[in-house]
Amino acid sequence: MQVSCLQLKNRWFICSLPCITQTCLILLAQFFCLNTAFAQQETKIPKPPRIFTISGQVTFPGGRPATQALVKLTTRTGVPRQAFTNDQGRFEFPGMDAGGYSLVASSLADPNFTSEPTETDTIFTATDTLNVRLTLRERSEGSTKPKFGLIAVAETNQRIPKEARKAFNQALKFKKDGETERALDSFNRSIELYPDYFQALSERGDLYISQRKLSEAATDFERALKIDAYYGPALRGSGYCKLENREFAEAIADLERSISAEPDNGGTYLLLGIAHLELDHREHAQEALQKALTFHALRAHIYLGNLYARQRLYQKAADELHAYLEAEPTASDAANLKDVEAQWRSHLTPK
Repeated sequence: MQVSCLQLKNRWFICSLPCITQTCLILLAQFFCLNTAFAQQETKIPKPPRIFTISGQVTFPGGRPATQALVKLTTRTGVPRQAFTNDQGRFEFPGMDAGGYSLVASSLADPNFTSEPTETDTIFTATDTLNVRLTLRERSEGSTKPKFGLIAVAETNQRIPKEARKAFNQALKFKKDGETERALDSFNRSIELYPDYFQALSERGDLYISQRKLSEAATDFERALKIDAYYGPALRGSGYCKLENREFAEAIADLERSISAEPDNGGTYLLLGIAHLELDHREHAQEALQKALTFHALRAHIYLGNLYARQRLYQKAADELHAYLEAEPTASDAANLKDVEAQWRSHLTPK
């Protein structure tokens, strides 16, 4: 039994399970192991360890590259490394082992500007390169900690016309209140007044997704990323659209970059896990889905159940569905999920 398909519901990326059939996901590659033996021996050749490059960009809030900034990288065992950004604000740490890392950046020209420490891990990339974006912000007066939190439009260095900003803020309010059409009109107005308003483009793309207008949404996310290639919400939206279009590898690339920009969004980990699951990247899927659960993205239980069922671990598969149903007993697909749980548990019954 396998779980497939995505269905957007309400405001953001809430993935649901429409049905479970024997024929879904038939294009997934089957996992197999390759053992290499020497002549007259059965000795496996150990796989060489993966070596990663951790790279990225340091910018100021408006997107301006931070040149000659100091980037400090620390492993989870406390081993430090450092690098300096180039004229484009780019940095690179080659030759890194698999594992978790913490990065922080500071301006050499003005040490009062520093970034928030960012945690990342090589498990969230299917390639050998892990991208991270760090944003420098000014410390609060008399404080050793920089000013963080949600970045208001007025805090950026964009030259946003007053009327465009007003329309954008109105659109956010309408969107929060569920007044979709009024929100769309206001986002349109803000973008007409300021075509480079990548925040508004991304928010409008979000609205288009809620209306199942994926082509329009993808166009808005693409426009936003041409202005700010590391804007987390636009990367997540672009990844979702590609996932819906079954462009799984491309979706993974966008979602990994979104996690680098916004490492605390459970919905992004959920989508990343689903994309890896579609390609039968079982280890990566499990890691991302388990990470999603730490941010209370409960739908991850369903896809973890599917992952375990593929491995014939029906006890664990059924337990994942049960955990979801206990947390969300009134879910619209609860009856269907209960049937699937029962089918998986039937495999445990002695014949």
